[in-house]
Amino acid sequence: MERIGRDVDSCLPELSPFHSNFYRVKFYVNREKRAVTACITYRGGSAVRARGIAKAAPDDVFHAEIGKAIALRRALGLTVPSEYTDAPKPDEPHVGAVVIDRDFIIPWETTLTSRIQQYDVSGHGKAWRHTHDFGWLGEDQFAIIDDTDVDYSIVTEGAAA
Repeated sequence: MERIGRDVDSCLPELSPFHSNFYRVKFYVNREKRAVTACITYRGGSAVRARGIAKAAPDDVFHAEIGKAIALRRALGLTVPSEYTDAPKPDEPHVGAVVIDRDFIIPWETTLTSRIQQYDVSGHGKAWRHTHDFGWLGEDQFAIIDDTDVDYSIVTEGAAA
């Protein structure tokens, strides 16, 4: 969609106020507020002509790239497909996921860095090292709130086709 705005021979998939116009898109990602804003300007101009916002619901997992797609479609006046708004939550944690304490006892968020299998027997599920300190967390102790930095191509490598 960004490329369409720079290409005279491309067309948006449905009617939009930006149909047959050159436009530029600038994204603003606010991970703290779990929101993405897309601002559209006409090429060569600086005035914002349209703005679209995507905000993750409190019980959703934030993903910046999905937020960009939703915000851009809203800014362009296009329909947002349900595949974007109903994207599945991660079914298991992976390196790069941002997590919070499931019981909201600990007031910080942290990023998972690696698995440490020797602590799996502690009764808290699979154990993970994280960025907050030198300790570990069991998967039963946290909830994933942001999976933007998870590299799912590595996760699915070697999976059956």
